[in-house]
Amino acid sequence: MRTRTKLGVTLAACAVATLGTVAPTSASTELERTIATQAREAGLSKSEVAGLQRQIDEQMARTPGGKQIGVNQIAWRGGKAVMTLPLPGEAQARAVNEPLGTLGTPNCSYLWTCLYEHSNYDGRRLTWSDCNFENLANWGFNDKTSSWHNNQSRGTKSYVYNWTGSSWALLWSSTAPSASSYVGSANNDRADGIRVC
Repeated sequence: MRTRTKLGVTLAACAVATLGTVAPTSASTELERTIATQAREAGLSKSEVAGLQRQIDEQMARTPGGKQIGVNQIAWRGGKAVMTLPLPGEAQARAVNEPLGTLGTPNCSYLWTCLYEHSNYDGRRLTWSDCNFENLANWGFNDKTSSWHNNQSRGTKSYVYNWTGSSWALLWSSTAPSASSYVGSANNDRADGIRVC
């Protein structure tokens, strides 16, 4: 029995040495193709793609359960929550297939609510399309919001909160469609939670 086990281990080691690592899954191959296509479309160099990938990997390590869906995007909950990183050389986050908008203009898709890392809708963009309470610490985004865009269906509200250490205190609310290029010095980088619709 012991000889058979050794033989099995030896054969497995030989197979790995001969074949290399396990072949990539079709999902990983599809993602690699998507990233390569988007990098070409955006005119990104290999080093720029590598830099974005480091940021994506760091974000996914902080916020487990995500799936990379593009060269600069991660999705959670089947695409109902998405983080988009700015492309190299750009201040505002957008997917590669999104048009480059006018600086200082919100770019949250219809039926979504977006928080932005910096004023004027710049920096990372974190978006939701479903109705939930979200603890921003779960996304590595607590105390990081400087602007927002509520582009849900007309009249739908969102509420943004600060965690005081013992309770959630309302910082601001918004009714769609509305946006703010700067939350003000009193609320800047204080958002810890959001209730979307």
